[in-house]
Amino acid sequence: MNGNKKIAKKIVAGSMAVMMAAGLAGTYEYHSNAMQVQAAEQKDKDTQELKETAENVLADHATDSEDTGFSKEESVYVKADASGNVKKTTVSEWLKNPEKGTISDTSELKDIKNVKGDETFETGSNNNVSWKSEGNDIYYQGTIDKELPVDVKVSYKLDGKSISPKDLKGKSGKVEIQFSYDNKSKQTVNVNGEDVEMYTPFTMVSAMMLSSDEYSNVSVENGKLISDGDKNIVVGVAFPGLANDLNLKDLDLDIDIPETVTITADVKDATVGTSITMASAELMNEFGPDDIDSFDDLQDSIDDLEDATNQLVDGSKEAADGSKELADGAGTLNDGAGTLASGAGTLADGVNTLNEKSGTLVSGVNTLASGVQAYTGGVEELYAGSNDLVSGAQTLASGAAAVNEGVKAAKSGADALAAGAESEKKGFITAKNNLQTANELIGTISAQKILDSVSVDTSKVTASVTKPKEESIAAIAASTGLSEDDQKKVIKAINTALDSCEVTTDTSSISKSLNNTDILTNMGYAQAYINGVGTSLTTKSENPKAPSLYDGIDSIESGASELAGKLSVGDGKTETIGLGAAGLASGSASLLEGTQKLQAGVSQLHENSAPLMAGVTSLKDGGAQLASGVSQLASGANQVADGAGTLSNGTQTLLDGANTLADGNQTLADGMQEYKEEAIDKLTDLFNGDISSVTDRIDAMSNLAKEYNSFAGISDGVSGTTKFIIETEGVDD
Repeated sequence: MNGNKKIAKKIVAGSMAVMMAAGLAGTYEYHSNAMQVQAAEQKDKDTQELKETAENVLADHATDSEDTGFSKEESVYVKADASGNVKKTTVSEWLKNPEKGTISDTSELKDIKNVKGDETFETGSNNNVSWKSEGNDIYYQGTIDKELPVDVKVSYKLDGKSISPKDLKGKSGKVEIQFSYDNKSKQTVNVNGEDVEMYTPFTMVSAMMLSSDEYSNVSVENGKLISDGDKNIVVGVAFPGLANDLNLKDLDLDIDIPETVTITADVKDATVGTSITMASAELMNEFGPDDIDSFDDLQDSIDDLEDATNQLVDGSKEAADGSKELADGAGTLNDGAGTLASGAGTLADGVNTLNEKSGTLVSGVNTLASGVQAYTGGVEELYAGSNDLVSGAQTLASGAAAVNEGVKAAKSGADALAAGAESEKKGFITAKNNLQTANELIGTISAQKILDSVSVDTSKVTASVTKPKEESIAAIAASTGLSEDDQKKVIKAINTALDSCEVTTDTSSISKSLNNTDILTNMGYAQAYINGVGTSLTTKSENPKAPSLYDGIDSIESGASELAGKLSVGDGKTETIGLGAAGLASGSASLLEGTQKLQAGVSQLHENSAPLMAGVTSLKDGGAQLASGVSQLASGANQVADGAGTLSNGTQTLLDGANTLADGNQTLADGMQEYKEEAIDKLTDLFNGDISSVTDRIDAMSNLAKEYNSFAGISDGVSGTTKFIIETEGVDD
């Protein structure tokens, strides 16, 4: 078989496989139209639910007979251990639409009993069973010891190692449960003139219940998981022998038809429950190429398909060329639209910026107008104030000149005071010298001279000392050359000394006596006082709290000199009162001159304020008109930009679509050419070969399904159906 034929076989056989897959897809759905199954072995609700689940998978595909005549429906119930080994087989038979009277049936069953009605039966040779019918359906059961046409085996693994169902109980880990099927119903049939072995096409549906408390992360290969509250029902489907019937291996097709069902899960403290497997060949009755009247008609269709394909190849090439030109033109249009959109966008941005700034401009003009108005008002006030300023400056200049003259006069007085103080200091020296002379004169007067000048009056009991005459003492003082005040001080000192003299009398003899010591002491006091006065006149005191006369006159002289210096102009650099007064006078004169010039300038501003205010008012009105015009311009520019953007987007969409169209048309053209070369041409060449073989196999397989209509026996000419329900027991059963 060459390569071209293999490609064609894949096309044809793949088509057939798709047709079958569409029919088989429904076996994975779950429906609620449960059939009533009467089986004595039903034990509990969970087992019944599993049976209904498995049976419902096949129910949608059961062939409802349109024949209202006598027929037989058979259900084979198999009890098996947890691994699938058969322990007991019970068969339920349903005789439909029997006529009233004796009904002849064929059955290999033993221990037959009527399970619903009162009809009786008799058994004969060749497995014949005769029923006394009242015209109602008859339901009966029996047992049979016969090998099943298809077996199911259940194997277990825990963490990758095989384990028996009994040992699995109570364990935890990663569990794998696999249902495998052995189709033993095989016959030799003629397919396209060749004898081949084919299996009865049984559909196997297995269901198992797993507690969600024990089994988690459940997955199923070739099936589906149905969650039902606290439990999960796993349903799997397999077709043992179907791949052989379709001869997929020889056709070199990679189509996976399930022949096992595998469940994996994480288990904790495992239990091993019941499983239900149902088997039926009815499903395959639906498949067959009955809609093809003849291969001649199909040949004509293939020829028409080839002609149409050639036209499609030519047309797709022309479409690819045209769409390429459309894409090129759309690209040019898109470039131009992009340029237009970019320019319109730039224009809109500029106008929008101008529009945004126009508000600022109007605001600025309004602010300027307000400022000018405030300015003109300020000019008015400035103009009025400048007149007052000139008047004040004139007064200030006059006052400053007077102050300067007063400072000059004060300096002259300070100079005179300093000179007088200096002359007084010289007089203090002369006075000191005179006091020194007086002191020396006092030193020449002895106590005896004073005593000699004293006379004693003895005419009285008491005697007294008669002082020298005041004129004598004054004459002594005058001889010193002192001033009148100093002479008075000398006279006072002499009188004080004389007052201390005492005279004593003796009643026996009167004599005069004088205390020489007292006279000398008081004379010393007078000399010390004179010396103190002389020192105070010419010497600074060392005690700040008791200043001398010299300290006073010296302070007057230095203070007057310092004051004179402060009041003078000095060197013109050092700050003095005189310099400040002179500067004040000069500055006041300059200020007066400046204020007069300022008054002239303010007067000119005052004259120009009115024209300025009028111009700003016109500017304000023009700014408002400008803002209104710019706003209208911005609106129009934005509309242009939006339109250009929409145009650009549209042309881009057009370009994208044109490119996509061009690519698609080119792909279509290439694909059509490849389709013509690899499919249509080769399908035409090989039509009369392998396709008839595939359709013949499907037809033969469908016939095998129809022929397998009973397990326990059926009379010739009676239509019938059969299904198998295999129940594996749980470990605790």
